Amino acid sequence: MNAVNILEQIQNQYASFSKNERNIADYILQNKAIINNMNIKDFATNVNTSTSSITRFCKRIKVDGFVDMKIALRSLTAVSPHREMPTIFDDIYGYYTQVIDGTNQMVDNERLEQIIDLIKKANRIFVYGIGSSGLTATELSQRLIRMGLNVIGVSDSHLMIINSSIIKENDLVIGISNSGETIELIESLKIAKRQKAKVVALTSYKNSSLTQVADVNFYGYNSRFVNNTVFVNTQFGLMYLIDVISTFLLQDDNLNYNMNTTIQSVLAYTKNNEVKGITG
Repeated sequence: MNAVNILEQIQNQYASFSKNERNIADYILQNKAIINNMNIKDFATNVNTSTSSITRFCKRIKVDGFVDMKIALRSLTAVSPHREMPTIFDDIYGYYTQVIDGTNQMVDNERLEQIIDLIKKANRIFVYGIGSSGLTATELSQRLIRMGLNVIGVSDSHLMIINSSIIKENDLVIGISNSGETIELIESLKIAKRQKAKVVALTSYKNSSLTQVADVNFYGYNSRFVNNTVFVNTQFGLMYLIDVISTFLLQDDNLNYNMNTTIQSVLAYTKNNEVKGITG
């Protein structure tokens, strides 16, 4: 197994890991470059666990043992050369590159086609997200509105419940949650499902509670798997997915025309107000 597959295995199973397994996973993901210089005893000491736990964890992510895991991780760090004195800019560039690469590996074309089809066929589209995921939901809803689609973005948990209770069979709900465990969001989507609406989930974790509700799941790489000790945008992987969805939708001539029309309308409005400000 190569390193990319190891990282995918960890992210795919992360939601079902025990606390000890998550500690091991977090250490691997945040210290990939230095693990090669450790033996299994040093690694176990750093994670505050036993060598047998490390071995079991390796089996769970489908590698034969600690040495095989190091070999696979070494191949990952080998393709990412670092400078002797990296700057903050280098660090951030490295974080974002890893998130994009990881997300790109997880994109499934068949799922993408299903999502595009559901968006085009929906009578109404509701985009749900809370907190930072609420900002991502707002971004997606605004893009879809500019394509001429009937879209409402909802970031208030109470409004989600209310909205889901009156949703119709031909409606589509897109739920966004990095963790896939946002309780209010999941409950709202369950209500929407009972109303026979279709549900799409954008999240980072396979086998999370959110993925059990959705008809179609679309996965982004979680930035915490790169580094959770610095201020790195947790929505970056999901924003990449939104860019992919938007770009594919704009291949439709009608949606593309609507987008260009809205852009021209905004530009004309801005220009007219600037003229009024100067002359008035």
